[in-house]
Amino acid sequence: MFRRDFLKGTALLPALSLGIPDADNRLTITDIRIHEVKVNQRGNWHFVELVTNKGLTGLGEASHGFSAAAKDGVSQLRAELKDLFQLVKGESPFAVEQYRQRGFQKAFERGKIAVTAFSAIEHALWDLKGKALGVPVYELLGGKLRDELKVYANINRATNQRDANGRRLVSAFQANAENALKSGFKALKLAPFDDMKPLKTSDEKQIASDIDYAVGCIEAVRKTIGPDIDLLIDVHSHLNEELAISTAKRLERARLYWFEEPVDPQKFPTETRAITDATAQPSAGGESIFGRQGFAELIATRALDVIMPDVKHCGGIQELRFIAALAETAGNIAIAPHNPSGPVSTAASVQVCASIPNFSILEYAYGEVPWRAELLSPIERFENGHIRVPDAPGLGHVLNADLIRKYGV
Repeated sequence: MFRRDFLKGTALLPALSLGIPDADNRLTITDIRIHEVKVNQRGNWHFVELVTNKGLTGLGEASHGFSAAAKDGVSQLRAELKDLFQLVKGESPFAVEQYRQRGFQKAFERGKIAVTAFSAIEHALWDLKGKALGVPVYELLGGKLRDELKVYANINRATNQRDANGRRLVSAFQANAENALKSGFKALKLAPFDDMKPLKTSDEKQIASDIDYAVGCIEAVRKTIGPDIDLLIDVHSHLNEELAISTAKRLERARLYWFEEPVDPQKFPTETRAITDATAQPSAGGESIFGRQGFAELIATRALDVIMPDVKHCGGIQELRFIAALAETAGNIAIAPHNPSGPVSTAASVQVCASIPNFSILEYAYGEVPWRAELLSPIERFENGHIRVPDAPGLGHVLNADLIRKYGV
């Protein structure tokens, strides 16, 4: 068949048979719903629903775009979501790239809250697109490469009991680690350096004491979980280059899966590369970086062994996939999305991770609330330290309206 004959034939096909709504049946976005769910003192979860004229809704998550201590964080987030919603109101949810082109730079210039709001709406567009076509989002990203994803339990946000000095109890970390293993996890993460006093206001004795506590905590947890469980440590940028290198060397006997962000990799890329080069344990980081441009230097210089874009803060599903492709091109640098978040962020991350070749492991916020899994229908499915990739359309889930009402703020 000649090309012109083929085109004549396809022109006779109804638009809907190709999955494309016709002009009289156009799916458009009409409203936005914002849900805040009470979690704990470390911050609540914020979910977004885009509503359409056909009754379909799409989910996104905008959690942790601001500190839990911020007085006006919620009002700022809501304002950013409502402003960015104007870019999609009356538009087709299929126009994901149009939205990105309209809002990407705008969000970047406004800061992390705007970036988080931008990403949440982008998640919801993909969810709507998948639901409208009756396919999972991963099918729109090229198809899935795996049916399940290795996950690690981040027990840090669930560990809050403190001693008289304000340090979180080592025994509490150990107890949460044991509970995570009982729940089937084969890898876990903690951040015992969070209790350090700032380096600028601490003398050498205080710094040594704080590091000794953190190292002792890590060693105690390793003893509790045994040698075969993957142990990940997040430093949350509490060290400098010299202290990071010396501390990482002390921790070699703990056999860490990785040593995460001893310094801020975006602010200190040269120091990050030096730490990676000087230590035997894998390095990881990049949880708050926005866009490919933000990751470009770290990827080009291979400053990190593993990069950790967050689907809520990096620019959304499409941008996370672009970042992963950039890392793959630079030498197959591993991707392990940052995700100490609610279940919608996890659902969005799962769709991307299922489709990228350089995926390593996905974060899961463990133990914050007992009803977490039930916020979604169907619930998250974990088996033997892995999360199943759902086959349902879009992100694979809808919100449990009853629980949203019950625990909503």
